[in-house]
Amino acid sequence: MSAWGTGLFSNDTSCDVRDDYVQNLKHGLSAEEACQKVLARYGDLLAHTEIACLVYLALADTAWRYGRLDQALKDKALSLLQSGGDVDVWERDAPDHVASRRKALQALEARLHTPQTPEKPVQVSRPKPQKIRTTAPVGTVLSLDLPQGGSALLVLVGFAELEKSVDPVFSVLGQRFASPPDMPVQITETDTTLVLSKTSFRPYLHVAILPKDERRNILSGLAQTNIPVAGAMPYQRDSTVWLALGRIAKEIDSHLDTWSAHP
Repeated sequence: MSAWGTGLFSNDTSCDVRDDYVQNLKHGLSAEEACQKVLARYGDLLAHTEIACLVYLALADTAWRYGRLDQALKDKALSLLQSGGDVDVWERDAPDHVASRRKALQALEARLHTPQTPEKPVQVSRPKPQKIRTTAPVGTVLSLDLPQGGSALLVLVGFAELEKSVDPVFSVLGQRFASPPDMPVQITETDTTLVLSKTSFRPYLHVAILPKDERRNILSGLAQTNIPVAGAMPYQRDSTVWLALGRIAKEIDSHLDTWSAHP
């Protein structure tokens, strides 16, 4: 269970939904546009009931509090709540907290049946230009030294457009390389890559770098190689985890050790 409590906003996803919706309003979008932009971020993941609950319920509650909840979003949220919400996930992952989670969902359902607050004013300000983290093209291959020795290869597979930046996203080859001569002469789209982390509802197939110093190049600490990539490697924007570079190296080390022990 990827949550620190049973409250509606006691998880990263719901907090992100709330913050993104409000930020969209502050950037001058209408309530409908703000809502649709949030939903577009999650795309096909909304087909999973547990994700749909986190997203739609947080969105409906936030829109209600800002006096902008429309009937379509209200109906969707109530439909999920009347079907039990995500209680089955809590029964599976945190049975001791089911009653508390059910209470939180019941409170939301009751609130959505009451008249929403008057439309809350939002001060609109134009967003600042996004920072382009790197101009390196998709298909760039970089090496990262690992704490337990050797190095890993990270392939730039796409870019994630965030509120303030456009970030490079990588897949990590599932192999430790003792030295540059051991590295492949070419990487293909079918080469095995690591799944770095998992939550209860989705794997993280890609990694992006969480910068410690905004003044430095995001690729500092990585060494660029001349290894070509044949074909386009798979990229799923919503299967990306952001970690500091040191943490990425430790995660890769750990996963490569686990993989070698249980291939």
